Amino acid sequence: MKLKITQQQFYQGKTNSISALNQAIQRYQSTKEKNAVAVISPLAKKLAKQADSERIKGKSKGLLHGVPILIKDNIMYADGTPTTANSYALKDFIPKRNAPIVDALLSSGAVILGKANLSEFAYFMGDEKMPSGYGSMYGQVKHPTDESIDPYGSSTGSAVAVALGIVPVAIGTETNGSLMAPAFQTQIVSFKPSLGMVSQTGIIPIAPTQDVAGPMATSVYDCAAVMDVIAFVDPHNPKTQSMVRPDSFVEGLSQPLGKKRIGYVHFSNQPYDANDLEIINRTKKKWLSLGHEVIDITTILPPLDNYPTLMREFKVSLNQFLKEHQQPHLPKTLKDIIEFNLQYSDRCLRYGQATLLASEQMPDSLDATYQYLLRSLRQEAKQFEEILIQKQLDVLITPTWLGFAPIYGNPSLCLPMGYLKGKPKGLILVSKLGHDQELLQIGHHFFD
Repeated sequence: MKLKITQQQFYQGKTNSISALNQAIQRYQSTKEKNAVAVISPLAKKLAKQADSERIKGKSKGLLHGVPILIKDNIMYADGTPTTANSYALKDFIPKRNAPIVDALLSSGAVILGKANLSEFAYFMGDEKMPSGYGSMYGQVKHPTDESIDPYGSSTGSAVAVALGIVPVAIGTETNGSLMAPAFQTQIVSFKPSLGMVSQTGIIPIAPTQDVAGPMATSVYDCAAVMDVIAFVDPHNPKTQSMVRPDSFVEGLSQPLGKKRIGYVHFSNQPYDANDLEIINRTKKKWLSLGHEVIDITTILPPLDNYPTLMREFKVSLNQFLKEHQQPHLPKTLKDIIEFNLQYSDRCLRYGQATLLASEQMPDSLDATYQYLLRSLRQEAKQFEEILIQKQLDVLITPTWLGFAPIYGNPSLCLPMGYLKGKPKGLILVSKLGHDQELLQIGHHFFD
């Protein structure tokens, strides 16, 4: 269900927020085996009643008013339920305040159905055998239609919940691929904003130089509607203060687009397979039919080894997060989490904790070695930004997700292209840093 249609039905009296919430809960209950939802919020019914009351009084708060949504279970919500990142070690973390983006969602009238499941610590936990969507708190998220397909990334529950129709929109987070990859695999739309466009405050971190929350939906329009709510300046998050935001992402979608220069990236050292080339050729024709210019770009895919910086940032940022939100029975440090997992190894260490252990061996501060590694990595990841500028392109496209955008901070958009020979296919669109509005407008023009 699309947000605009939902609001029309509300105002035509065909349904109301309580009914929409009940339908979401029924859909959740009928698809429980997919394990997309971690927990239902005890405040959801109260929020739905409040939304209906406000609507009767003519106090609409926008496209999210009265609409059930899910937030990823690494985002703080003070509803009395734990925020766990799907880790049993955080089972007792009951936030005392909301993440700013949660406050914004509530102010928009959204009905937070509950928390979406995810890969433990946003897939920064175990060894290479640990499947996407698995965690020691709530277990394994499964693909919505074909359980042989890996849901990928860490925002698996958010993606699967949207794909199953439990909610029309959900909030996920990405450090390196965790919005794009699960959206790609479950065949929904997702938007990763530019770094700094959305507040990081109140979200269990991996790496503040990359972490970003973003919308997951079935249309670009609905992603833009969520961005209108969650993109704001957060005084507690300096990265948000230099970013220019439009008056409305949604209103910008209907502005004249003009002729755009669309670039398709090819890598000489890692060629695409026949299925990817089929998707590229098929979608090129549509861009051309819409009046745009299409350019092929060939370059070299650099190694983009993100783990040396992530492991250093994870230890420092997680320890700081735990210090800021200390509660009785809550681990105080990453080391405490590791020791907790050892104590409950049967439950917590099914796939080990190799990543946690490696991160714990890192320095306690972001030292000169880290700064050097980060500068080198960002220089490699700047390649897409440089191509966009040098070739005067409006968007770069690949038929798979890559590390350029999340590492450098560029906005990116996943558009599903269906299944080809049983495998999900899609496009990842990347634009220049800060050009979020233009990217959503281009994606809307092409897909919605």
